[in-house]
Amino acid sequence: MKTIGVVIATYNGETFLKDQIDSIVYQTRRPLKIIVVDDFSTDGTQGIIRRYMEQYPGTFIFIQNERNLGAKGAFEIGISACDTEYIALSDQDDIWERNKLEALYDAMEKNQEALLCFHDMKLIDHEGEPMGKTFWEAAPLHEPLPVTGAEARKRLADLSNPVPGCTMFFSFGLKEHILPIPASKWVGHDWWISVVAYFLAEPVFVESPLTRYRLHSDQTAGVGTIFKKADSGKKKHSLPFKIKREVERIFKRVNSHKNRLMEKDVRAMEMYSALIKMIETCGRLNGLPVDKSELQRLREKIEERLKSLHRRS
Repeated sequence: MKTIGVVIATYNGETFLKDQIDSIVYQTRRPLKIIVVDDFSTDGTQGIIRRYMEQYPGTFIFIQNERNLGAKGAFEIGISACDTEYIALSDQDDIWERNKLEALYDAMEKNQEALLCFHDMKLIDHEGEPMGKTFWEAAPLHEPLPVTGAEARKRLADLSNPVPGCTMFFSFGLKEHILPIPASKWVGHDWWISVVAYFLAEPVFVESPLTRYRLHSDQTAGVGTIFKKADSGKKKHSLPFKIKREVERIFKRVNSHKNRLMEKDVRAMEMYSALIKMIETCGRLNGLPVDKSELQRLREKIEERLKSLHRRS
């Protein structure tokens, strides 16, 4: 039986952390290791983690950052420290279905060349109540989910990410290509892992919603950040509209606000540069399932975009 490790990045997550960790501890296929990287929390998060370490000796590995590095930095540290044969990423405020690891493990064992597997999510509110849609159901019509193969690579080349990090389950063999994650602040860890997985392999998915993804006002990133404005006095919209609006925001390629034009261009240039390096890596490897001519066409398109951005700057 292959080993499974879970990497959790925490930051001031005391409100929901216990629910999430409990849902991981009680999996039908329990992980060998649970690596928690705390990003310099100032609330009771660290105390919660230490209690689990006492309750489950040998299972939890606690890494405490001496300063705040952000989600990408925390996950990079956790992935680096995880030496299990499969690695799953976890947010601090969701709830996993009890069979999540078992379902993803079985899917990967049947498709070992895939390197990465992912799944749908139920959307829940602050109290854990269902919001009526799954993540895939709430995706915009012009970018339906799930997506695989050449279409997924096209979206990644358009700087959109079809696979949230909290749904990822990947093999140790992918880890050596993920690390180090590009240092640019514009390159998110989940987008980068998706790039590596889709350009080196053909990831697979499990249709079941194996995570309950919590939308709440305390989120620092992700689907739920827009709800921080719920009590601002602005016009309030119906729930389906808010879900649609937020999911569309996630999948937008760039921020179109005029006063952030320069920032947008820098972001695009650095992400395009990371993509070109990934394509160059693919060119040095043999036996990849991805067609080399497809990668060449993507590279030409990306280079044209880079030239255009450089001319504009």
